[in-house]
Amino acid sequence: MELVFTRFDSFDFEADQRFVDVLKSVNRTETDLLDLKLFFYNRFVEPIDRAGYKQWSSSSGMRGCPVEQLDQTASSHSDSELTAETSEPTETKQLSFAEVMQLVQEGKEVPGVTKVDIEPSNQNPTPSTMERMLKPWETASPSPE
Repeated sequence: MELVFTRFDSFDFEADQRFVDVLKSVNRTETDLLDLKLFFYNRFVEPIDRAGYKQWSSSSGMRGCPVEQLDQTASSHSDSELTAETSEPTETKQLSFAEVMQLVQEGKEVPGVTKVDIEPSNQNPTPSTMERMLKPWETASPSPE
């Protein structure tokens, strides 16, 4: 697990555009930067134990090194970018099936789901070029009587 923690510490969050975009859209007063980084890393890079990392970083003296660098970068963005209002607060907990069903039935967006922009092409479908497979009774030879 120590290797995962070391890779997390050396991960370049500033170079990952997805993380930078999330950082701009999240209200920094609501979210701890380290927790945001841990959530992002766990979701998009590899699994990491949040409590284990915090314990490891405090015991090994590595605490705060990469977080402070990113914190300085984030503070260079304008406050209006960092405190932009979002339609819903960022969910970090895993939803149960019943909670997801309730959100779908109410017509609300499910947090963490990528919204795919799919539009119809308004073209006629291409005809199939494959021959239809025969049904078992069509291929069976007649039984001798």
